[in-house]
Amino acid sequence: MTESQKVVYPFPVNDTGELAIPTVSYNEFNVPLAFLHNCGTWEGTAKRVNTAGELIDEHLVRVKIEIEGSQYVQTNTVRINTPREVTAQYFGNFLEGKLVFPLTDEVYTLGGEKATAFSGIAWAVTDDLIVYRGRRTLQNCKTYYNELIALVDILHTVKIWTYVMLRNEASLRFLPTIKVKF
Repeated sequence: MTESQKVVYPFPVNDTGELAIPTVSYNEFNVPLAFLHNCGTWEGTAKRVNTAGELIDEHLVRVKIEIEGSQYVQTNTVRINTPREVTAQYFGNFLEGKLVFPLTDEVYTLGGEKATAFSGIAWAVTDDLIVYRGRRTLQNCKTYYNELIALVDILHTVKIWTYVMLRNEASLRFLPTIKVKF
């Protein structure tokens, strides 16, 4: 087979064409490198749409992520440059290679709404993809959500959330970001 006839697969393969399962790399504190690559200050516009694809809202967002040893701190500033601008910090700890957020009532949504009973866990799937599962109570309704964080390159991420509220509502939030400070 010539180079121009080479088959291109839509998933990673090795030289023999077999599926290549990506691995996760860790530092000396058992922190996945994907999380370390996600450290810095990121900015972007969070857009939320309903299940019909209609825009519900959009807000400027800044996310600062810091890791020291196995300790994680995330500072979110939401609704930037509006009267409803809010900043909140989230603290977690890496246990067995997974980021665990303990139960807290000190949380705000990306839309600036106060929520309670927040907790979650995140893990790396590869060195450039993070999955997060969380829950919280918003407006007296339990909310469960999933987040994918794709580290596109050293300067760009794409974050996508799906939300399901127990009152039969669902929405999707999309947040492309650019790193503004390492």
